[in-house]
Amino acid sequence: MEPLLKRYFPKLYPYIPVQKVNHRIIYLFIVAFISLISVFGIHKLLVERAIGSEPAAQLICTKTPNVSPEQLSTQGRERYENGRFDEAIDCWQKAIAGYRKLDNETETVNNQINLAQAEQALGFFPRACSTLLQIYREENGEENCKILLQDEEKRNEFRKKLAERANSPSKIAGLRSFGNVLRGLGELNLSNEVLSLSRDKSQAQEKAAIWLDLGNTQRALSNKEQDLYYRSQDQQNLICAIIDAYAATEAYKIAEGEIDSTSPSPFNNIKLQSQLNQLSLVLDLQDWRNNRLKEQTKGKQDVLDQLFKQSSLFLLNKEKYCWEELKIPQSSYKSTNLRDIEAKNSVETLESKQPIYIFTTKIRTWLLDNQLSDKNPLIQLPQIDKIQQQIEKLPVTHAALFTRLNFAKNLIRIKIVPTTTIKQFLETSIKQAKDIHDSKIESYGYGYLGELYEKRGELELAKEYTKKALLIAQSLELASETQYLWEWQLGRIYFKIPAITQAQTKGMQQESLNNLNAAREIYQSAYRTLQSMRRELVAGNPDALFSFQNDIDTIYRNYVNLLLWDNNPSQKYLFKAREVIASLQAVELENFLRVACPEYNVEKIDQIVDKESPNAAFLYPIRLENKIEVIVKLPNQGELKRYSKTIPNNFDEQIRQFQRDLEEEYTFEDVTKEGKKVYDWLLKEAVAFIKNDKRIDTLVFALDTNLRNIPLAALVVDDTKNPPTYLIDNYAIALAPRLEIPTPRIIQDKKLSVLAAGLTKPDAEKYQQFPKYLQNFGKLRFATKEINAIEEIGGSKISLSKLVPDFNTKDFQEKVNNSTFQILHLATHGEFSSSPEKTFILASDKPIVVNELGNIFRRQAQNQPEPVELIVLSACETAAGDQRATLGISGVGVRAGARSAIASLWALDDEISVEFTRKLYEQLLVPEQTKAQALRKAQRELRDSPGKGYEHPRYWAPYILLGNWL
Repeated sequence: MEPLLKRYFPKLYPYIPVQKVNHRIIYLFIVAFISLISVFGIHKLLVERAIGSEPAAQLICTKTPNVSPEQLSTQGRERYENGRFDEAIDCWQKAIAGYRKLDNETETVNNQINLAQAEQALGFFPRACSTLLQIYREENGEENCKILLQDEEKRNEFRKKLAERANSPSKIAGLRSFGNVLRGLGELNLSNEVLSLSRDKSQAQEKAAIWLDLGNTQRALSNKEQDLYYRSQDQQNLICAIIDAYAATEAYKIAEGEIDSTSPSPFNNIKLQSQLNQLSLVLDLQDWRNNRLKEQTKGKQDVLDQLFKQSSLFLLNKEKYCWEELKIPQSSYKSTNLRDIEAKNSVETLESKQPIYIFTTKIRTWLLDNQLSDKNPLIQLPQIDKIQQQIEKLPVTHAALFTRLNFAKNLIRIKIVPTTTIKQFLETSIKQAKDIHDSKIESYGYGYLGELYEKRGELELAKEYTKKALLIAQSLELASETQYLWEWQLGRIYFKIPAITQAQTKGMQQESLNNLNAAREIYQSAYRTLQSMRRELVAGNPDALFSFQNDIDTIYRNYVNLLLWDNNPSQKYLFKAREVIASLQAVELENFLRVACPEYNVEKIDQIVDKESPNAAFLYPIRLENKIEVIVKLPNQGELKRYSKTIPNNFDEQIRQFQRDLEEEYTFEDVTKEGKKVYDWLLKEAVAFIKNDKRIDTLVFALDTNLRNIPLAALVVDDTKNPPTYLIDNYAIALAPRLEIPTPRIIQDKKLSVLAAGLTKPDAEKYQQFPKYLQNFGKLRFATKEINAIEEIGGSKISLSKLVPDFNTKDFQEKVNNSTFQILHLATHGEFSSSPEKTFILASDKPIVVNELGNIFRRQAQNQPEPVELIVLSACETAAGDQRATLGISGVGVRAGARSAIASLWALDDEISVEFTRKLYEQLLVPEQTKAQALRKAQRELRDSPGKGYEHPRYWAPYILLGNWL
């Protein structure tokens, strides 16, 4: 949604305080719009958004030659304020050229800032970033912001010199815009750094607005850490989420405190916005604690309480990545980095740690006694009344109405506010919107009334108001970003009145059926709207747009649940359900990569199963609230099969326990029991469909949620035998992260070309500049031996080009760019996670993150027309507990342009990797054998190695194949 909001509401964007979707998606752009009030004042918002000198004459753009840069600047401003952003860009580009000829640097910079705002309005965010980059780059420096941000060396060099490059008032003013653009691109730490620099260099009267921006960035960081904690269960992410939320609150308070009663009106609006942001942040944190955090922890209070006790202070220094960029917004040590505090206190005593102790004590008090307590003393009716009184004094303008909507959205979430109070407030807002002919505000007013009555259980009124909101939204020129919200809301309401399970009489049953069908149709409309927006969504900040497991995920899964509600759903609904979940997974991968996935030369997997791989069955396990739906595609059968299994409430914990036990050595009995249980949930009924086709020897899965973190090879078919019969004994297994994959084929060349790189141990001195978690990987003693084993096995059948023992980034890039190869084999440490910043492989000089890997392979793809057939990542592992860690493996494969990847889900002794590599390449050399069968046989041979003691699945099961299984 963010690109559309930026496109259609350019004034909204720079102050967006939320960076993830969940319930906040409905008023995401509202909060952003209001924030501009804080800077310019409501009555001046529309005329003072574009900065720069204001010529006396207000001219109309005539597109005639010989127009002065002053006139062009004014024409650009007029076009911008009228929503004609492409014309504004044209005028400001010409104004910039004109001012450059006059050597007027100040107005050149002012118009570059304006130009960037117009580019953001059209959704060109990397371009807007590049425009601002021109202000601060050195001569012959990098001009492309995207390349700068992805190239670590260039990025660090730019950061070091930014302060000295911001050497004039206009350039200092640009820092704030730059910081807000970076936040929109998801570059949150850099946004924090640039905004802090802007604050330090700006005049006193400008600092309040910058503190507001800093609060918004810290809030975005907190949201990101909350999502990471949901995926990984890593307490460090929980600590960071709380610290960043606390920092956001303090920043808002400072912004508010910078303004006194004598300040001009625009500054009082900053104060109002700070209060509104604090209110919504408190509500967000409460929802997080009471909903998601409650689901993840047995004692929601205890897990937070324990983290900030004095005895747990060591956790604060376990991994400092969330502290390093945190400029603590506290008056006692304002803009002090925690690292500086630690440097002053080297003695490990409580007294020497006093600043940290005081800081954590304040967080703990704020966390447990205020923001996240059930009583919530920070939200009281007098406080709400005070804010409402300020809002009621605002003039009736478009901006003021957005302020009202933001406040109303918060009121709906506060249980102590009477329904009649909210209803009257929203009705007044709707009337004011009609008075100034603002249909969008009117739509949101009715939509919020619908939400209010939905939450209060008055569903007929909720339906009536939501229909009004949807009708108005559909009449708008730019409807999609509001339309799907009311479609979703209306679909929920139809499904609730009356519930199918509560229908007693025949008439009630028919009404329920009608409502069910209506809900399906409305959800389908919302789904289509989101699909039409999808490509634009990819262009924006993925952390803000598709934060899965939140609202967007809920829309897709609710729709699937409706499609599969009947005991015997139609084939139409089965195909649609599969498509919807596949779309969710595809956008999830795009969100990870931050680009649209390549779609050249792709075929539907159904066609592959029927034509190219008639020995494969495709299974789609779909996780819904209390059940797993499994859809099965069999070769050369037009109809899909389906079955449903009810799952226990602790299903997720059982899956996590299975994963933990698989990684341990002395858990054979537990793993056998758990593996059988998961097999029964997922596959027992599928066998009834599959066993009738004797040709089927391969199972391909599109796994959902945390099912992706378990190696299906370890599922137990029969636990009565000794040893147990595993799924891998009956079938080869592969994972397909998308419904579409690059055109598949078996490797047919008689000779394999392999590029192999190995790393024994990173250069300790060079790695001192990186976070500690990158310095803790052990030595790979057998990395060189592993790569030599490929050569020994293949002989003349393998053409091997190798980089050993300790390859560096430069040599690796040169080798990749100047070589033609089918297989890339990497014997080096690495980690896969759902965060691109934490998906990497290690070179001797530095880690190579997934986006940088894409840069390395971009040139290689130009030199080698055929994609890389296979990437083997023998010593890598997935991030512990990360529900979507296999996204990292898929991301590496996509970035390298590879058809498939083989990787391990957890780390093993590298001596085992040598054995596995030897057996894998022996099988890859077998003519006409698929990669899936090659992996299966290699794993079974490893397991059955005489005298090795590799019977436990921890040794042979972690290797998985993703992508093309042929």
